[in-house]
Amino acid sequence: MSRALWIAVAAAVACSGSPPPARPTGAAPAVVVDAAPPADAAPLDQDLPRLAERSLAMYKDVAKAFADAGDDCKAATARLRELSGTYREVAVANAKVLQDGRAKQLQSALDPHGDEFDAAAKAVMQSPTMSKCAKDRAFGKAFDELLEAPP
Repeated sequence: MSRALWIAVAAAVACSGSPPPARPTGAAPAVVVDAAPPADAAPLDQDLPRLAERSLAMYKDVAKAFADAGDDCKAATARLRELSGTYREVAVANAKVLQDGRAKQLQSALDPHGDEFDAAAKAVMQSPTMSKCAKDRAFGKAFDELLEAPP
């Protein structure tokens, strides 16, 4: 995945004709990441429902990071780098699923979370962070490192 995917998702959401969700005025809810899976759990690329949940958690964490950073590109970049470590296995698993030709199965696992993904993508793409930092080289590199599996 890359920034191009996020931009495509945002464009699709923006073209849906529905207004953006109202922004909460209070503190944003914390995103809870499940504890580590049991030792006998299938690899993440083989457990598509778990991969979908982890992917959603990543999107929500990026949206929260951008809301917290506002238009501070340096803060947003630092937070993206932190999230890259937290969600490295998500990028690797997504790449493996796509490489294996299982995009339709992944889409089926993602579908139940569509509204939540749309809301998170909209929050990211419409954020002051994205508006100000999209052309910042360090920010772009950190964003790509979060979404792309290592070579």
